[in-house]
Amino acid sequence: MTTDREFRIRRARRGLWRTALIWTPLFLAVFGGGVYFFILEGATGDGYGWVLPSLLVIFGSLFGYQGIQAIRDLRGGTAVVEGFITRRWRRFDLGSRSYYLRIDNDKIIRTDRVQYDPVEQGNYVAVEYYPGSMIAVAVEKREPPEGWEPPTDEPGEPAPPEPDPLLIERE
Repeated sequence: MTTDREFRIRRARRGLWRTALIWTPLFLAVFGGGVYFFILEGATGDGYGWVLPSLLVIFGSLFGYQGIQAIRDLRGGTAVVEGFITRRWRRFDLGSRSYYLRIDNDKIIRTDRVQYDPVEQGNYVAVEYYPGSMIAVAVEKREPPEGWEPPTDEPGEPAPPEPDPLLIERE
């Protein structure tokens, strides 16, 4: 019989495998094509065909970042962060809705709807997540330690501006 935590880790790992299997081959194909066209242009070109290889290398690097982070998370373990939720939001990403939590103005962690709905802004939570891709495994509401206050985004009252000595009228 599997526990709830094991089920959540298995579900998160499936998402990591999916990410790795989608982005890593794209990275290899696009980045490899960019390098090939760079070598071809350098050896035989007249200097006008650098745009396509440059774009391929740039997009290949972006695809590689996604794939490599997923592979790192599959090889590594999870981390835990505790803190207050300073912001929560959802948005539509690549054909599916994604849910995000910002913890103590420090970490932005992607989660699923089941874990997103029970928590509110200002709640103190412990989040187990994969550190490379910032995907949550478990979000658990907890009582804050004594004396802790939630961080605020609002700055204090602004100080009055100092007058510029060059603009002061003199008699």
